[in-house]
Amino acid sequence: MTLAAALREPRLHDQLMPNTVLLEYAYDNRTAAALTHRGHRVTWVHEGLSAVQAIMRLDDGTFDAVGEPRQHNSAGLVV
Repeated sequence: MTLAAALREPRLHDQLMPNTVLLEYAYDNRTAAALTHRGHRVTWVHEGLSAVQAIMRLDDGTFDAVGEPRQHNSAGLVV
C-alpha cells in the first residue's frame, strides 16, 4: 500500500487510559463489535480526528512523502 492510499483510509485513535477507541464513521459495525468484544469502549467520531504527514524510504533508496489529503494546501516534498 502506498502512503497516499494509507492516508485516505479511515482512522482510529486508541486512548490507553481510559480504554476508549475513537473510530471514524467510515469503519463498519463489525470492527466496532470486535473492539468492544476485546474490552474497548468505542466512540464514533466524524472525519477530522487527526492530521498526518508521512515519509517512507522505498526499496530503491528513494523517499515517498505525502501530506494530509484532508487538509487544503498540504503536500509532501523530499529534497
